Amino acid sequence: MSKIAIIVPGIGYTTDRSLLYFAGKVAQNAGYEILKIRFSGFEKGVKGDPEKMKRAFDHAYNQLMEQLPTPDKKDEVLFISKSIGTAVSLKADIEKEIRAKHILFTPLMETMELLHKLLEKQGTKRRSDILVFHGLADPWATDNVRIRDIAEQATVKYYEVSNANHSLETGDPIVDLGNQKEIMRSCEQFIRK
Repeated sequence: MSKIAIIVPGIGYTTDRSLLYFAGKVAQNAGYEILKIRFSGFEKGVKGDPEKMKRAFDHAYNQLMEQLPTPDKKDEVLFISKSIGTAVSLKADIEKEIRAKHILFTPLMETMELLHKLLEKQGTKRRSDILVFHGLADPWATDNVRIRDIAEQATVKYYEVSNANHSLETGDPIVDLGNQKEIMRSCEQFIRK
């Protein structure tokens, strides 16, 4: 049995940016082999355009499928994903029955709907395999009440970051570093359990 952590970026948020970079390091320290997914070729102006978002989702999903290894059923798989990456990793888990653990950074509303489908298909026991971080000032996911409600109904581990944008940043670097420390501490506890 091997342990693999699959780092799935967002449209402009690469695997080398802080949330994914440090969460990947935490996973690596816990004995996971790291696989970084690379996305490219997205249209401009996706935010707020439902048609472009649908095309971006399909494009990201196809690229994930091209790079995703076929894990052995005994393998321990962890997806660490961001933004659109959260949605496509949940879809991959649903369709491929991977039964992975998921760290979802700044999920989209589509992600939360897929989270509901995952638990419906794979069982509510899977809820302990999900960790969600949402920024309360995220312009890509503005319905804070609905996101919170879905997370609470699913009874997954869910954290909100006050005044944080789609990168879980507030604009104050000292606050952001403190938040990152707490986020990574939560990730470490989740990964090691």
